[in-house]
Amino acid sequence: MKLNDLSLYNFRNYNKQEVVFGKGVNFFVGDNGSGKTNLLEAIYFLSLAKSYKTNETNLIRYNHEFTRINANAFARGKKLQLKVIISEKGKRALINSQEVKKLSNYIGTINILSFLPEDLLIIKGSPKDRRYFIDIVYGQIDKQYLFELSNYKILLKQRNELLKKLSESENPDLTLLDILTEQLSVSAKTIVNFRKVFIDKINESLKNMYRFLSDKQSDFVFKYNPSVEGDIESKIKSKYKNDLYLKTTNLGPHRDDYDFLIDKNQAKDNASQGEQRIMVLAIILAISDIIFAKNQERPIFLLDDVFSELDSKRQNKLIRYLMKLETQAIITTTHLDNIEKSILKDSKIFRVQNNTIREDYWNGWL
Repeated sequence: MKLNDLSLYNFRNYNKQEVVFGKGVNFFVGDNGSGKTNLLEAIYFLSLAKSYKTNETNLIRYNHEFTRINANAFARGKKLQLKVIISEKGKRALINSQEVKKLSNYIGTINILSFLPEDLLIIKGSPKDRRYFIDIVYGQIDKQYLFELSNYKILLKQRNELLKKLSESENPDLTLLDILTEQLSVSAKTIVNFRKVFIDKINESLKNMYRFLSDKQSDFVFKYNPSVEGDIESKIKSKYKNDLYLKTTNLGPHRDDYDFLIDKNQAKDNASQGEQRIMVLAIILAISDIIFAKNQERPIFLLDDVFSELDSKRQNKLIRYLMKLETQAIITTTHLDNIEKSILKDSKIFRVQNNTIREDYWNGWL
């Protein structure tokens, strides 16, 4: 899976920008605030049709009416022309000049795995942050999961609206609540099973990946904590009184959480910032193996400021591993001082400065 090129129009700080990527490692070097992260955000949006940190209209360059992202890609043995347009009227996605009416059908056309500063929230953030991470990643891999998640959210919204109405009645008729609860429970069971299988697959290679990156023999485990399992319908129905009082559904996949355990201790309380970065990287690399097993293709890696808090040994180890996978990686950094010359010779380097991206040529200047 590769991006051949990318064109940005009125996107963030870019008026018009074109980039032709290398097939392997691509370094984008520039000062903080130069626009490196904006490039990654554009690729993220191209893949998922959503931003990871803002409302879509904020992606439009100031005083312009729309933004457009164009790209030529190669995925699953096919050449693809991708286009995403954002305006005040909404967003549109096109594949080979054909508009995709349902964005859920567009997601997963190209798979990306990102390491962004926000991704550390999956360890030290809220349960919502962890659920979002899993849903975004798994939704790219399995369309059935994405469909079921959408179905569950619709049923959950309907049930919560009904709970608010029933809570205002002195003698509420629970017939419709029973029906919605039964439907919600079936969907919830499907989602819980999906998530269990996915986390188990991640754990198959997670420990070894963490040990490889950290040079430590610690056990790193990703644990799934569903808010309800087993006879889900009976358990949700047993909470009717509480749900009616609070006017919301208190059990279900929307309340699930995940733990990250290092030698059986909570990583968020016992691991340093640098160790947490390595954990997130280990998770991303483990998920890459899952994607490869399914598609026989590696996803595109988006790594923003990934070298921060990693010593030079780990920086080079990570890049060499990505090169071994023969995957495309798009990496932002403020400098390349610690990267080995042999890596730089086989990579493509870009300079980001004054709202412009220009290809640079390594010729021994390091």
